[in-house]
Amino acid sequence: MLINKARGNGLTLIELLIAMVLGIIVLGTVITVFATTVRYNSDNLQMIRLNQELRGVMSLISRDLRRAGYFNSATVTTTYLDAFGGVDVDSNDIYECIYFAYDIDADGVVEDSDFVAYKLETGEIRQGTGSGGVNTITPDFDCTTKVGWESITEYDSSSNRSSIEITALQFEPECSIAGGTVYPGDLTCTGGVEVRNITITITGQVTTPVDGTVVSRTLTETIKLRNDSGV
Repeated sequence: MLINKARGNGLTLIELLIAMVLGIIVLGTVITVFATTVRYNSDNLQMIRLNQELRGVMSLISRDLRRAGYFNSATVTTTYLDAFGGVDVDSNDIYECIYFAYDIDADGVVEDSDFVAYKLETGEIRQGTGSGGVNTITPDFDCTTKVGWESITEYDSSSNRSSIEITALQFEPECSIAGGTVYPGDLTCTGGVEVRNITITITGQVTTPVDGTVVSRTLTETIKLRNDSGV
C-alpha cells in the first residue's frame, strides 16, 4: 500500500533574498521620490515667502519715492526736493542709501517727521525718519546721523534657516531731458523738460530648512518722481 505524503510549499532562501532586495529597491525609490517632493515643496514655499517679502518692501519704498517733494500747500514754495540725496558707497553712481522728504501728513507744514530714508544694514532694510531740525529743511540730513531707524524686514543672523536676508539694496538715479540728453547717476539736468527716474534693485535670499539650499531672488523697478519742482 502506497502512502502519499504531502510536501510543504514555501520560499527558499534564494527566493527570500531576491524578494528582500526587490522590496528594498521599491522602498528606496519611494523614499527618494518623497524626499524630492518635500525638498521641492520646501524650496517653492521659501521662494514664495522671499518673493512676497521683496515685493512688499519694493511696494513700500517705491510708493514713498514717487511722493518725494510733495507739498500740500499749493500757495507756498517748497524746497522738499532739495533734501533729496543718497550715499554712493562704491562710487558707481548708485546709492546704497537714499533720503528724501515729502509732506507725509499733508498738513502744509514742513516738519521733522516729513523726512524719510532707506538703507541696507546687516541683512535688513531699515527705514529712517526725522532730520536734524524741526520745521525746517536741514542740509545735514543724511543716511548716518540725525535719523531714527527701524527695520522693515527681519533677519536673524544666528539662524541661517528660513530667515530672509536682504543682500543688496540699490537706488540708481537718472535725469533726462524730454527727447534729449540722459544723465545717469544724477538727479539734476538742464536744457528742457526734466524727467527724473530712480531704478530700485532689491536682492534677497533664504536658506531652506530641509537641505540648506540657498534660494535667491532679485527685483528691479524703475519709478518716476512725480514732483519735479524745487530741485
